[in-house]
Amino acid sequence: MIKTFSGESNQEVNMPNDDQGFARFEELFWEVTRGMGKKWSRIFESQLPGSQAYLVHLLEREGRVRMSSLADALQLTGGAVTSASDKLIQREFVTRIRDEEDRRVVYLELTEQGRRVMGELREKGRAEMKRVFGHLSEDDLDTLVRIFGQAAHKLWEREEDK
Repeated sequence: MIKTFSGESNQEVNMPNDDQGFARFEELFWEVTRGMGKKWSRIFESQLPGSQAYLVHLLEREGRVRMSSLADALQLTGGAVTSASDKLIQREFVTRIRDEEDRRVVYLELTEQGRRVMGELREKGRAEMKRVFGHLSEDDLDTLVRIFGQAAHKLWEREEDK
């Protein structure tokens, strides 16, 4: 019988030991990522509800971005991006910039205040991460970084194949 970290049990599974080990990893992975995802969401929702957090994160990472590109990247309608950006502009987290050559083209860019808020939220998130993972040795942390790096590479490798 496979038990989750929280003690819930699933149906008994007849698998070779390797498959049982992977099933246990899969269960714990989902539990940890779901739990950490909820913690990060609560932290970001306090300042950047809904798609605003994703929009600001993308702007922080990419710099100035066309609104149409943001809609594509976030898989949102142009109207949803406009609505989210209007709220962010009102709070002075983002600024709207028109292209000098083609006034129909609109870019969004993160403001200094937006960067500051993102930094504060990230620090709160890191504090939660340290609360959960802070007991790990440097070697264990290095191992996790290596493993997650390999997994991220495989994820993006698959995305490029599509």
